[in-house]
Amino acid sequence: MFGCAALLSLLVGESLAQTADQLRAPGAPKATVWIEPSVSVGATLSSNGNASSSNARSELMFDITPGVRAILNTPRVKGFVDYALSAQYHVDGNSGNRISNRLNANGTLEAWDQRAFVDLSGTISDQSISAFGPESNARLSDSNRSETSSFRISPFIRGSFGGLADYQVRYALQTLNTNTSIRSDSTSQVLSAHLGSRPVGQLLGWYFDASSQETDYTVGRDTRSDIARAGVIIAVNPQLNVTLSAGVETNDTITLQRESYNITGVGFEWRPSLQTSVSASAEDRYFGTGYNVALEHRTGRTIWRYVASRSASDSPTQTGSVSLGSVYDLLDALLDPAVTDPIVRDRLIRGQLFELGLPADAEVFQDFLSSSATLNQIQRLSVALSGIRSVVTFNITRGRTSRLDSLTTLGDDFDSNSEIDQKSWGVNYAHRLTPLTSFNAAYLDRKSTGSSGVNSKRQSISLGLSTRLARRTNGSVQLQFGRFNNTAGSYSDTAISGRINHRF
Repeated sequence: MFGCAALLSLLVGESLAQTADQLRAPGAPKATVWIEPSVSVGATLSSNGNASSSNARSELMFDITPGVRAILNTPRVKGFVDYALSAQYHVDGNSGNRISNRLNANGTLEAWDQRAFVDLSGTISDQSISAFGPESNARLSDSNRSETSSFRISPFIRGSFGGLADYQVRYALQTLNTNTSIRSDSTSQVLSAHLGSRPVGQLLGWYFDASSQETDYTVGRDTRSDIARAGVIIAVNPQLNVTLSAGVETNDTITLQRESYNITGVGFEWRPSLQTSVSASAEDRYFGTGYNVALEHRTGRTIWRYVASRSASDSPTQTGSVSLGSVYDLLDALLDPAVTDPIVRDRLIRGQLFELGLPADAEVFQDFLSSSATLNQIQRLSVALSGIRSVVTFNITRGRTSRLDSLTTLGDDFDSNSEIDQKSWGVNYAHRLTPLTSFNAAYLDRKSTGSSGVNSKRQSISLGLSTRLARRTNGSVQLQFGRFNNTAGSYSDTAISGRINHRF
């Protein structure tokens, strides 16, 4: 909480927010801080609010959600904060009333003369406790969800030695806490150092990295990892770099005593054009072969992305990135690169999402909580197509997760499953019917399968209308149909919701 409080105080203290009219005015000063409060009120009626296969009960829920967004782009501080507080009231009393938080925050503070900096980030969101637990259309039932928060503060210094080599020394403290007592909280501390040079105008570059990490779990045993790695970077041509690396790491992640392992790796980065980039790397490590592959291609109206990775995660939740949402990120990639000001970009993207009734953070892949380090293998393809009045986004993801520590019983899904496979795909479509009214539709198909034979599957369809009621106010109606089944049974649910959103 300290990190987010510090970033919010910097946002408010740096300057006052300009209004949208002022920013549009000819000759208006360039905004350095943009702060936009908002509020939304809604009601949801579900045919199966308690997500039951044998005793379905209708549920009516009202909610009010105030929020604030802030974008900061000053010489010393850059970042964003997106926070919302939601109060939910269940009329029929079938589910408990609750207050929930949602946060995405990320920023960098320049502390001293382009040499000392502090990174701050934080996330708060609902996470699935089990990969196989029930889900409801409107999430009226929260029996399988837990509010989970992660905060990180990381001071670092960087510079160069006479232009011959760059250096960076960093300390990072990250905490993760979840409201459920059957999954682990964790605290990680990392001290790292980097020294090296990139081959700018030269054939060869080099680097040396070293890091030491300690992770403390409230459930299970604590772990420590030390890594030293050196590499050489070969500039084959201005568009292609090849990297060769070797090193050693010592940890007690998969054994009770600390063991040493050799590291060897190879990778490349290729940018054949401004519209296309390809990168791939592979390393032989203590858990086997780890790799990262990323491909991106864009045209005037489309963005295509593919990523694949196999890596170890020391966080009890599979998520750790800070972004403004998956749909938001795709629209951001579609926006003209010539628009470099982050505040202007955010206003343009948010305006498009607001008018089309698209959710910025539509969830396709279901993260779930574990209680120790895991080995994660994931593939994801994302596509966005933008027309004159329509936007289509498509995501398909496949993941395989296993626990690295097979010596301990921790009470999570991996006690009875050595591996958990997840497959999901979803599509979002939005079309502007009139200058004021838009139609949107979405389909989601998600499946989890454990090595023990346990499984779950969720399918849902949503249809909605969104219309502008005033210059900064819109209203929406959403109809959702869903079906869920797992080894214990199956159920279906239908929900209709109405919502009014106002941006101040």
